[in-house]
Amino acid sequence: MNRRDALMRVAALMGTTLALPALADTLEASATKRAFSGKPLLFTADQDTLVAEMTEVIIPTTSTPGAKAAKVNEIIDIILKDCYPQKDQKTFLDGLAHTNELSQAAYSKNFVALDTTQKNDIMTKLQAEAAEQRKAMASMPMEKRTTPFFNTLKTLTLNGYFTSEIGATQALSYIAVPGRFQGCVDLKPGQKAWAT
Repeated sequence: MNRRDALMRVAALMGTTLALPALADTLEASATKRAFSGKPLLFTADQDTLVAEMTEVIIPTTSTPGAKAAKVNEIIDIILKDCYPQKDQKTFLDGLAHTNELSQAAYSKNFVALDTTQKNDIMTKLQAEAAEQRKAMASMPMEKRTTPFFNTLKTLTLNGYFTSEIGATQALSYIAVPGRFQGCVDLKPGQKAWAT
């Protein structure tokens, strides 16, 4: 490694170290703003409701609360606004509009008005479209590839849910202060995975 590479790496490390607290402050400020106003920051009210319904299809309420109870739509709104570039925000918002277009074409209703079977059908179509998009982008240069809407939605839903209090304490096993580290622990059949 030459001196120039070493200096660039140190500068990148310092930049990251200085930027992370600022990002945390930005996310916290956005979460506070949304909580006090009761309004979405990036989404319209209809888009917020649509995201809530779509995340509930991905992680439905069963013996544990689902994505709607964990308010994953709020997490997605904040993360998209503060952490994603405008191009990706537009792709996501266009994906929401496309979801309602699919719903209207198939059932003459918006997604939020559909029953569970119809919602699952639309989500399956979106997943198939995302797979086709990824296949089509496989031969493209990396800088021209984009993440399909459905993949972004699913990733944000899973991250939002399993890092929420509900996801970490009710869907996963949770011990606030776990004690000693055990790198390999056998799970009994039916036992939840550990959040800590």
